[in-house]
Amino acid sequence: MGEAKRRRWCAPCFDCLSSNRNYYFIHMCQRFAVMCFEWSMLILGPCLIVTVIALVSCETYWALNVLVPRFAERWSARWWAHAVWIAFLCFNGLFNYFSCVLTNPGTHDSTVYRDLVRAASVDGTLSAGDWLDYARTHGLDVASKGADVEAPTSAESKRLTSGARPPRSAPAPGFHTRLSASSWLERGPYEWGYCKRSAGPKAPRSHYDHVTRKLVLNMDHYCPWMFNCVGFANYRYFVLFLFYVSAACAYGICLTLSDFVLIAGPRNPRMIRGVRVTNQMRTAVMFTFVLAVSVGLAVAILFGWHCYLVLTAQTTIEFYGNHTLRLRARVRGERFRNPYDRGYANNFRQVFGAAHPLIAVLPSSRKPPGAPWPARARARPALAPPRRRQRRRPARGARVHQPVDLVREVRLELREHLLELDGAR
Repeated sequence: MGEAKRRRWCAPCFDCLSSNRNYYFIHMCQRFAVMCFEWSMLILGPCLIVTVIALVSCETYWALNVLVPRFAERWSARWWAHAVWIAFLCFNGLFNYFSCVLTNPGTHDSTVYRDLVRAASVDGTLSAGDWLDYARTHGLDVASKGADVEAPTSAESKRLTSGARPPRSAPAPGFHTRLSASSWLERGPYEWGYCKRSAGPKAPRSHYDHVTRKLVLNMDHYCPWMFNCVGFANYRYFVLFLFYVSAACAYGICLTLSDFVLIAGPRNPRMIRGVRVTNQMRTAVMFTFVLAVSVGLAVAILFGWHCYLVLTAQTTIEFYGNHTLRLRARVRGERFRNPYDRGYANNFRQVFGAAHPLIAVLPSSRKPPGAPWPARARARPALAPPRRRQRRRPARGARVHQPVDLVREVRLELREHLLELDGAR
């Protein structure tokens, strides 16, 4: 059913529902609930940032003044080893945390997105009308005639489009991204679309965030703890933050497990390893152990999930979309392949760069190593034909089972049943 025909059939239904008072009331309640959710996320973000700073400061103080002195004498070599390790975890965790909070994830008004739009207009992926609409919306300079587009002169645009290939055929002169499919599942993996909310071209792998109200490249999700959307430019900081939080929670469990078992036990000792159990020590051990177990378990599961996404070249949104496309391909008798997947090693480099993994996890403010999507692969289509199973030849004298046409059998049985009903009448 075409778009015009669909609108002709749906318009009367929509007008009928709009005239209904119950529908109008439900629609207004839905809009009010969505608005309350968005505002609650914006209010909750600064509160969670203050909570993170308070927890890190409190745990660092307790670790250096209460927990570690039970194993090593203060200012000794062993105490300094623990202090250096705690400082390393705190610095890396807070560095990646605030980098994720303060870094633009790649919104439609960022420099990264602007370079992508300009480069796509130059190589013919986008029409001149798309570039003109985007330039006028964001106050950019355009060519004098309005039809030509300035070439990307910055090194950033060349770096982002270094692995991309121009399309086989340029779009028609009157083509506009508004004519493309509305759903990203219906478009190709490298096809641009149109975002109605941001009123501009929609890059591949980009999605609109309703909390920040911006179009984000490689959007994964909106994180209230980060008070920011996790996308292309800050995804590495988010994954490394999860890694260091998991490591810090594991260290806290090892530091307090034995004392927690004794303090929380039925004996309730007053002395542990020759040290008197004070209220401060009891509070530090109990709070640190419970916090490390609860937060560490949740963050470790989340970190494992994002490791899987990094190695398979997906985001959380794309994971569910690929699952839908995989089911559709299975119905058609095809096998779906992720068009952005280039193997575990290349997928890891797409996020963390070509450096050694031990160096990649160290704090660094470097930009993402490549484009939001990898170069097109000629030998790996998104949909591949199913594998043909080799039929084994039957042995001599064995019965050969002929394939049964189920549809034909059902039709014959239904026909016989109808004939019996006619005869009974």
